[in-house]
Amino acid sequence: MHINLEFRGRWVDVFLNLLLIGILSTITLGLYAPWGYARWKRMIAANTYFDNRPLQFDGSGGQAFVEFLIIGALSLITLGLYAILGFAGVRLLRWETAHTILPTGQRLEYRGGAIDLFFENFVLALFSALTLGIYFFWGYVRLRKHIITNTALDGEPLEFTGSGVQFLVVVLLNGILTGITLGFYAILGFAAVRQLHWDIENTLVPMPLRSRAPMPVISPPLSALSGGIPDMEQRVRPTGQMYSAAEPSDDR
Repeated sequence: MHINLEFRGRWVDVFLNLLLIGILSTITLGLYAPWGYARWKRMIAANTYFDNRPLQFDGSGGQAFVEFLIIGALSLITLGLYAILGFAGVRLLRWETAHTILPTGQRLEYRGGAIDLFFENFVLALFSALTLGIYFFWGYVRLRKHIITNTALDGEPLEFTGSGVQFLVVVLLNGILTGITLGFYAILGFAAVRQLHWDIENTLVPMPLRSRAPMPVISPPLSALSGGIPDMEQRVRPTGQMYSAAEPSDDR
């Protein structure tokens, strides 16, 4: 059984985050970019819901900076081949998914290979050029499906149900509304929200095989050794007898 993700972000979330990232990246001559990247991912995760509860992203700007530094160094050493052949993309995807946490406490895992990602990008670029851009909408969906189906939870892959025609409609609507509003529809984040809605809500996540305590921003009152649901956590009476948290204790 798979459950659709739901995006509940608003245009103001997108606009303010992009504005802040743009300003700070400009002031710091680009040094803020990794922190802005992590901030953007946190915003998307916090507004993405699984089974009516939000996801979390715990990657930091410092970690993103290290990833960018390694990718830059390896791309330089290999004369760009590290990035061109998809190794850089896979590295970032693995970092992103490893830091994406479901409300059940489980993390996603990206299992795709670099050459496969390179091939998908190559097909997208080649056929988009040959068809004067018409194939781009179907190619984007193909690439998106490749990334999503190579992302797993408990070993079971996610699914993506969007189609090229649907994506074409999304892009056309964004283009028309951006033109009518003299660009403000895109500038204020409405276009980005529409695409995020489509991308995320066509992504299906398998029902977790095991259930853990949720991992909200404020941790639930569990002991460090506990891995169960709070209501099922066992406690010890002063006499040494075990009882469940769901059962009222005598010492209350």
